[in-house]
Amino acid sequence: MPNLPLFLVILLLRLAGRTRKFRSAEDLHREVAKERRVHNPVPPADIARRFAVTHREIHGRSVYTLAPRGASSGVYVFYLHGGAYVSGITPFHWRFLARLIEDTGCTVTAPLYPLAPEASHRDAHPFALEAYRQLAAQAPPDKLILMGDSSGGGFALALAQTLLEQGLPQPRNIVLISPWLDITAKNPDIAKVQPHDPWLRVPGALEAARLWAAGADPNDPKLSPINGPLKGLGHLTLFIGTRDILLPDCRKLRDRAKAEGVPLCYVEAPGMIHVWPILPVREANAAIRQIAGIVKGNCD
Repeated sequence: MPNLPLFLVILLLRLAGRTRKFRSAEDLHREVAKERRVHNPVPPADIARRFAVTHREIHGRSVYTLAPRGASSGVYVFYLHGGAYVSGITPFHWRFLARLIEDTGCTVTAPLYPLAPEASHRDAHPFALEAYRQLAAQAPPDKLILMGDSSGGGFALALAQTLLEQGLPQPRNIVLISPWLDITAKNPDIAKVQPHDPWLRVPGALEAARLWAAGADPNDPKLSPINGPLKGLGHLTLFIGTRDILLPDCRKLRDRAKAEGVPLCYVEAPGMIHVWPILPVREANAAIRQIAGIVKGNCD
C-alpha cells in the first residue's frame, strides 16, 4: 500500500541515483552502466509467492506473466515498463502490477523488451508486437488493456498505432502513465516546467532518445507517437503530474484529441512528479483506483 510522503520518495530516488541520470549525456551513460551491473529483472520473491508467475521467451527475450492464484477476472493487461528506453523494469513496476492484480483479478503480461544502447527501437518493436499478438490470440479485444509508464507509455501508444496500421484489433483501453510522447523535447513549454521537475532533465533524456532512435528520424511516430494517428485506437486514458517535463506534450496530445473528436480521459494531478501512480506515495491511491476501474470496465 503506497503510504510514504512524496518528499521522502524524491529523496530515495536521489539517493538511488535516479535523478542523477538525466543531468547530462555523460551522466546517463555512467548511471546506465552502473544499473546494468546490479539490475535484476526477475519479479521479487514476494510477488512470486503471491501470484502465479510464468516465464517464456520470444526471440530470446523474457516475457513474464503474473496471474492471480485464485479466480481471474478474464481481463489481460499488457504492460510496457518505463525507464527512458535505457533502464529495465524495477520493483516499483512489479509492486504496482501486483496491486493492480489484487484490486481487479486481472492477469498481467510484461515483456522485457531490449534496451538502448545495446539495442534500439528496431529490435524492441517487433518483439513487443509479437508478444502482444500472442496475448491477443488468447484474449478477445474487449478483455485486453494496453498500458505503460513513461517511455513504456510512449511505446504503448506507438504499439497501438502499429496495430491500427496493420489492421489488427485494438485493445479495449490504452492507459498511459506519464507517457514520453515526443522524444525530440522540442516543445518550448518544457523549459517552463523543467525547474519544477525533481527527477527528469532534458540533456539526459535527449541522449536516451538518440540511443533509442539509432539514426532514425526522432519525429517518426514509432519513436514520437504524438505524431501518429489517434482516431481508431482503443479508448485512451492519460495520467500526468504538473511537476513533470513531459507535461507540455501530454497537454498537446489532449488538445489534439479534443480537436479531432477523439475521446481521451485526461488526468492532470497538481504537484505530482513523473510516474507517481507507480511510486509508493499516498497520492498514488486515487490514480490506482481509477486505473483499476478502467481494468474492471467501470470507467469510460
